[in-house]
Amino acid sequence: MPGLKLNGALILCALMLPFSRPNGQALDCREVRSSFQFLYPGMKWTPETPVSGSDLQVCQPKGLTCCSRKMEERYLLIAKQNMESSLQATSAQLKVLIIQNAALFQEAFDMVLRLGRNSTLTLLREEFPGLGAGASGAVTQLFLEMSLYILGSDANVNDMVSTFFSRLFPFTYRRLLGNGALTGISEECLRGAWRGTSAFGAFPKMMMTRLSRSLLATRVFLQALNLGIEVVNTTQHLRAGRDCGRSLLKLWYCPHCQGLLEARPCRPLCVSTMGACLGGAAEVQPHWRAYVEELGSLAAAMKGEQDIEAVVLRLHVIIRQALKQAVAAKSKVSAQVSGICAHAPPRVSRAAALSAEHAAVSSVPHNRPTVNFDPDETLFGRRREFISGLRGFSQFYSGLGEALCSKEPAALNNSLCWNGQEMTDKFPGPGLKKAHPHGSESRQKPPEPVISQIIDKLKHINQLLRMVTLPEKRWRARPGGSTARRDPAGRGQADEDEEGLESGDCDDEDECTGVSGLGPPPRRKRLRIFADLADNLAIDDLTLHELLLTPRLATDTHGGASVPGAARPAHVPGATFIFTIIILITLGLQ
Repeated sequence: MPGLKLNGALILCALMLPFSRPNGQALDCREVRSSFQFLYPGMKWTPETPVSGSDLQVCQPKGLTCCSRKMEERYLLIAKQNMESSLQATSAQLKVLIIQNAALFQEAFDMVLRLGRNSTLTLLREEFPGLGAGASGAVTQLFLEMSLYILGSDANVNDMVSTFFSRLFPFTYRRLLGNGALTGISEECLRGAWRGTSAFGAFPKMMMTRLSRSLLATRVFLQALNLGIEVVNTTQHLRAGRDCGRSLLKLWYCPHCQGLLEARPCRPLCVSTMGACLGGAAEVQPHWRAYVEELGSLAAAMKGEQDIEAVVLRLHVIIRQALKQAVAAKSKVSAQVSGICAHAPPRVSRAAALSAEHAAVSSVPHNRPTVNFDPDETLFGRRREFISGLRGFSQFYSGLGEALCSKEPAALNNSLCWNGQEMTDKFPGPGLKKAHPHGSESRQKPPEPVISQIIDKLKHINQLLRMVTLPEKRWRARPGGSTARRDPAGRGQADEDEEGLESGDCDDEDECTGVSGLGPPPRRKRLRIFADLADNLAIDDLTLHELLLTPRLATDTHGGASVPGAARPAHVPGATFIFTIIILITLGLQ
């Protein structure tokens, strides 16, 4: 009989084991009910007492449970919402960094073009007043085309420059060179005659070279920034699918069903689950790191002939030299045009011919107001600051799963963690098996289609960034280039070529004379761009920037509930279209 009593006691203890809590207390559903009703007020789906849980799909207990099927469904929804909200919070800082700088750089580049246009118009008005409004219209059209080009228009920079000089030459020939009285020469012939006469010397070629390099670098830089926004925005709005939702449910809320409200998942299980839920986002990492490095290389190369600030703010100097070249070769040019375009002996018009002396270069001194420049507020300096901040996120995708798990609150019991089935030692001894994910979470899966799209787009922009940056490196290495004047770290020295930008586009073969002063303005005279923008650009208005600058990569195809208050892609016009309208309005008003 004593042996029978002992066996019965052992059986009773064995039956009680599944229902015992780590602290030795039996399963009590009251705390579980309170916790669930905090999430879903008014819902009375929590059992009064523990039940078998035979209808549960994921949180199947070893013994009894405090969860019903409807509770499990609601826990599944909120688990997916928690993951999506955490993903948005984790990537928010990176997204803000790129959005703010993309908007700032777009506005800064537009300001550079406006100032370059105004300088050129002032030049024509003060030094070449005889050219009239037609020449000013040619300048305005050139800068408009340049603005559209950096925003992505399908245009060719060489064609822009050729068209500009084709529009400029008839006014130069008739008014500046004193041939206004000649008839029999068509406007159409004059538009193309400047090429045959070399009226403007090598300056159109120089202008093509410098604008091609600087505008292309600017265009690709902005394109890369907008793609970065697109990539981060797409990552931020990844949706938890069915399998992910079940894994998250097991990770976070299945312990609630056993009354373990303070349980925290084991780190390996959390990281593995997040990796599976991110759809292979870790495979984006090498391409993202390359993107950060290639963008940094382009930003560093955007000086000299690839710096829109240096080139555009000196563009009026090239145009002045081109016009002076035409005036200096007036007789030769006039004879060549007559040979090209005159089909009959020229007749003298009754209209009084414009005096060449009156239309030639004005000798009036130019007392233009000086601008107080700040050498620290340059485009190059701002790009360097931005790239430095972006490099802090170069490992963003490799650490994304860890970052999501780091948002977990600290466990009250630091020695135990939830391994997906039960509480276990967080730090197992040498002879104990570590907690690890089970089933599908541990198997490698191919990236989700949306992740594959991100990778493809990053590959494309990285190749484009390399293509734009490489020509600058090859130019620097050419004989006679300025390689010897650069320090070992690759930084341009303060005494960068004053006449600079001479990359072989204007040499003795081109008969290019009088080019001194065509280089970039000294650093102390660079444009004080960003101080002026500080009060004009509301860069804290992230909603506006998302509408203007955040394109959509793909429509989500996964199921899952949306996060309350989460950002959603808006159906708005593209950034290129909106900025095009802004530029058109600005140019029209000025």
